[in-house]
Amino acid sequence: MKIAVNFIGTGNYLKFFPKYYETFMEYFIPECEKDFFVFTDGELGDDIPENIKIIPVTEENEIQKEDYNNWESITIKSMGGLKRYEQIKKIKQQLSSYDWYVYLDADMYCCSQTISYKDFFDDTKNFFAVQHPCQNLDMCKFTSPTKESLPFERNKESLSYVSYEDQVDDIYVQGCLWGGKIPKIFDLIDTLSDRIVDDLNRGIISIARDESHLNRYRIDHIEDFHVLHPSFAKPGDYSSDQFTFDARIIHSPLDKKKILNS
Repeated sequence: MKIAVNFIGTGNYLKFFPKYYETFMEYFIPECEKDFFVFTDGELGDDIPENIKIIPVTEENEIQKEDYNNWESITIKSMGGLKRYEQIKKIKQQLSSYDWYVYLDADMYCCSQTISYKDFFDDTKNFFAVQHPCQNLDMCKFTSPTKESLPFERNKESLSYVSYEDQVDDIYVQGCLWGGKIPKIFDLIDTLSDRIVDDLNRGIISIARDESHLNRYRIDHIEDFHVLHPSFAKPGDYSSDQFTFDARIIHSPLDKKKILNS
């Protein structure tokens, strides 16, 4: 099996890549061959391993200085926001020789415990995503796993709209980790890219941006989606006593601000 891992690191987010690469190489499905597709506007230096494929992006040409004080502009234009699927579409041909595509946010790293193929993938399903780890915490958006509290898009004009009747299992997935079998995953990428562009052309931005569209797609293909345990995206900013599980993968580590500002 060949796995394509997708990292997006523009600006200071490229600083996360060394630990990301090191830990996912060592602990994430070590029995399989992995290549890392790195979208960045920065430089990784010399002697780059052969399994790192650099995808140059010129985000600085599209986001002007005045945009940085405008959340809506960043949401629309950023590689980490609604622009994500549109950009990933550009490497579909390069991905076609792989078996699985895995997207992981830049600020994630693998814990010191091996994650095997069977731990992570379900061969009977074409898609996967991770259940939001904060779904059961007393937080503003995730007070409890009920139809009323989960932050699905409720604007009927949006293509990411989810009605209460559509919720059949009350699971909400996080946009930090998702993927699927190749070429099946291309339908997800193309569909979400098109839906987001359609929404934007009508002046609509979903409540959770690209994550809202991912949740809509999962509901549309619910029998074909493997939902990973939230331990695969445990937030590093919360104390362990707030969770009933140990981390397999950390998301948003405690020293995130220090890394970005260094």
